[in-house]
Amino acid sequence: MSDFAPVSIPRWQWRTVAPDLSWLFRPLSIRESGSFRHLDETHLVCRQSSHHAWLAGDTLELAWRKEVSPEGLELWDTVLRARAPFGRESVGRLFEAWGLAAPEMAVALPTVPGLLAGPIAASPAIRPASLVRRCRVAPFHGIDCSLETLVVDGEIRLQSFSIEHEDPSLVVQVLEELGLGALANTSLLQGLRVALGLPLTEPGIRSWPKRSNASTS
Repeated sequence: MSDFAPVSIPRWQWRTVAPDLSWLFRPLSIRESGSFRHLDETHLVCRQSSHHAWLAGDTLELAWRKEVSPEGLELWDTVLRARAPFGRESVGRLFEAWGLAAPEMAVALPTVPGLLAGPIAASPAIRPASLVRRCRVAPFHGIDCSLETLVVDGEIRLQSFSIEHEDPSLVVQVLEELGLGALANTSLLQGLRVALGLPLTEPGIRSWPKRSNASTS
């Protein structure tokens, strides 16, 4: 039975992805030896969608790109969070978000490997990618900033810096104070596409259907 957990408040995000962003350590007061979080995930890159899904532990999450501001910030909303076993409704909602036909499922998929080896592997539109993330969080004037070291598929090394907040004007303020306004906003999904050599063309943003937090099979 899939468990739909409470979703989070949508947040505006700006991000840049590059081979090296260590020059940001000083203005953010980050030390190379500072504390960090270690995340080991599998990201599901759909070749035709602007919405982002990933697997962490036994949990599937889907972030819906709802809106883009005039400044280029993206509003992301976690609309699905389901734990294994993965039932027909959670997998169907995932494929619906990507604009793909829902896979036929006679029974729930009990594990993450089962999901990856089944509906994900059967769809040529989806490219799974392993992602190891070392995250350092550095609040800047009370705004959440995160500098991450990324390893994609065990060999492609990148760094990412992001700013997130419910108020887009505060994200823009941090961008201006750090002198980053000239850099393009590159979502983690776009960064993965570049790293994997996948096309960047994305469809227009569509509204998400009414969501449910009820447990379903």
